[in-house]
Amino acid sequence: MFKNHLKIAFRTLLRYRNYTILNVLGLSVGVAACLLLYVVYTYESGFDTFHKNYDQIYRIARKTEFLTGQIDYTPGNPLPYEAALKVDIPQMGTIVPVYGTLDPQVTVLGKDADSQTTDKKFKEEDEGIATVPEFFDLFDYAWLTGSKSVLKEPNVIVLSQRKAEKYFGKWQDAVGQYLKINNKTIMKVGGILENPPLNTDMPVDIVVSYESKRKQPLSFGWGGFDNWGSTSSNDQLFVLLPKNVSVKTIENQFPGFITKHYKDEKSNSKVSQFLTPLSEQHYDGRLNNFTGHSISRGVLWTLVVIGILIISMACINFINLATVQSARRSREVGVRKVLGSSRPELISQFLSETVLIVGLSVALGIVIAILSMPLLSLISEVPAELPVISNPEIWLFVLALSLLVSFVAGFYPAIVMSGFQPIEAIKSRVANRSLGGVSLQKLLIVLQFGVSQILVVGTIVTVTQMDFVSKLDLGFVKEGVYSVNLDEAYTSRFQSFKNELLQNPDIQSVSFSSDVPSSSNNWSSNFAFGNKGTDEDFQISNKFADQDYFETFGLQFAAGKAYERGDSTGSCVVNETFLRKVGIKDPKQGVGMNVKIGGGKWQPIVGVVKDFKDHSAREAIAPIMIIPGPQYYWQGGIKIRTGNISKAVESIEKAYASVFPEVAIQGKFFDTSIEDFYKQERQITLLYQIFAGLSIFIACLGLFGLATFMAQQRMKEIGVRKVLGASVAGIVGLLSKDFLILVFIAILLASPVAWYLMDKWLQDFEYKVAISWWMFASGAAMAIFIAFATVSFQSIKAALMNPVKSLRSE
Repeated sequence: MFKNHLKIAFRTLLRYRNYTILNVLGLSVGVAACLLLYVVYTYESGFDTFHKNYDQIYRIARKTEFLTGQIDYTPGNPLPYEAALKVDIPQMGTIVPVYGTLDPQVTVLGKDADSQTTDKKFKEEDEGIATVPEFFDLFDYAWLTGSKSVLKEPNVIVLSQRKAEKYFGKWQDAVGQYLKINNKTIMKVGGILENPPLNTDMPVDIVVSYESKRKQPLSFGWGGFDNWGSTSSNDQLFVLLPKNVSVKTIENQFPGFITKHYKDEKSNSKVSQFLTPLSEQHYDGRLNNFTGHSISRGVLWTLVVIGILIISMACINFINLATVQSARRSREVGVRKVLGSSRPELISQFLSETVLIVGLSVALGIVIAILSMPLLSLISEVPAELPVISNPEIWLFVLALSLLVSFVAGFYPAIVMSGFQPIEAIKSRVANRSLGGVSLQKLLIVLQFGVSQILVVGTIVTVTQMDFVSKLDLGFVKEGVYSVNLDEAYTSRFQSFKNELLQNPDIQSVSFSSDVPSSSNNWSSNFAFGNKGTDEDFQISNKFADQDYFETFGLQFAAGKAYERGDSTGSCVVNETFLRKVGIKDPKQGVGMNVKIGGGKWQPIVGVVKDFKDHSAREAIAPIMIIPGPQYYWQGGIKIRTGNISKAVESIEKAYASVFPEVAIQGKFFDTSIEDFYKQERQITLLYQIFAGLSIFIACLGLFGLATFMAQQRMKEIGVRKVLGASVAGIVGLLSKDFLILVFIAILLASPVAWYLMDKWLQDFEYKVAISWWMFASGAAMAIFIAFATVSFQSIKAALMNPVKSLRSE
């Protein structure tokens, strides 16, 4: 019986090939889109879930509330916290300190620890941690050779298989050989880890023993193990909470812990500690993780909703087209019933046809998805090497999706067609109510175009916002500045590097600093102003830079000037926001006032720069202080004046290699780093564009099917109207009017939803566009035009038909 059903189904699909092509096309596109979104979702939602203690691992975070209402979050803790917590809150369980990310330069020394070679050196970005052996009690990373005990000793390093092969050729040869880290510390390779999963927030390709940091704190971060006043977000503490101890129990003890160790400190802020689960580490935007890659749960749910909407629209399209087809097949149903076919048999037959169409669609959708997989990087952070074909979860999803689509898309048409009355079906008098009612089809069309309208408006808003951000006045020059890494171990050579670069006529200026004007870094501190004895009730953001920093990045002075070369008085420059927050409106009045950071010395303000965007457009401009600090110069900014960029970059790299032969250069243009701020937003924008286009395409297929059905139903009416003198334009308008009304209703219903969703998205930006009427009008005009063009094809075809042919049966 099943074989017979499939044979008949195959013949039917060949007979009605146009119907088959439309259905397969719509479903395959929906399946491909759904499959790609599922790959992204499973990758992003699976971070660190492979650890067996996943649900018991927490990170200790800090919240600082200032009197001004400013709230800062950090996952970092002062270095003395680890030892003090073990004594004061012993029931917390295993506490593991992790310092990251190392971002080390790795120089391969080989078997000779005293080797002076610099031939093989690598700058590893977003890589490496320093931790204790107990780290591997919390986190499950497998060992190829060696064990966690090797990390008890200082100057020991553990590599992943891929890093060992990168440095030594074969990972089996790596143990016992030597590496130099950051041109300072010689490390012996003590073990090799299996390559960690791609979706982990722990950069364990390079693991340094924490004893190395205890021995040389300034070689791996900053601060000391007796310094309670310094906090770096790189110094994090992870806890394996015992099953019989609740989070609330531990958090209730934190206030007493803070009071005990900060009892003599007078502060203008309130500090509190809390535990955040490992399950939230990848999604909590307040607290950075070591890899720098995170995603909000809102974005994840957006992917899920879009996937559901796209596949739902494809199923709706299938139902609409199946309803159209049912009018053609009414006689077939009538004959089958007269010959003895029961309703269950007919349902089984029609479901067989659906299963066949879905099978073809899924097969084509998989091919489309595989071919599109390299393009995933445009809308996500999914790595190209992610195993997809070999992942059983993907194939289970494909199977579940196939069964779901077969049932949802095929069950309703099968019920409708199997319910035809034999006499009416044979005479082709199947009523609209027998087809399930046109009202249901109209409702589905409204739903499809409503979804399309939301995505189109979302696309317009996100594109407009990104265009606004790209044209935003940043307050500095971002073009033509090439940024290179510097190693503070070679500060004495910085001036030689600058002199050599300035001999090149293509180089306009060179500066050294801790940070470029706009970045994700945030070095903040408490401060006092105007020789007051107490600190201000907010913190300032610090940037350390030489006197050429202002020219290189085009910072404009509102008053005063830059500090002089070799300034020994500790002069500083502040921005306009700084002065406004301390109550000074005129920048000229700020020049000559004194500022003191923490417990440092008073420093005179010699200049006030106009406000510039120190972070992304999502955040307000912070109060900033720029001061000299050669020990913190980690970046070089090089302003290029020539149009021959590649030649200038080549000369920079050549000069760098001659002055710093020990250091691996890492450089990129400043404007590129600014674009990285908005990578996720640009990916969302492209995501909206792609799926808005897909939704419109699928909606038009459904509209095309309904237009075909309505034209067939009104064929005799059209013939009568033509005989009575109706024009082609009049008939086209008659048939199109009903559909355009549906689209208009969809626009009215979808617009408030689109406004709500996009207004919520824009709330993440401090600087943003206003949602305007023209955004909805543009989306509506596009939807109406596309709908009219789709319907007109069938309307014109029906209007041009010979009326004699349509009236012959009367």
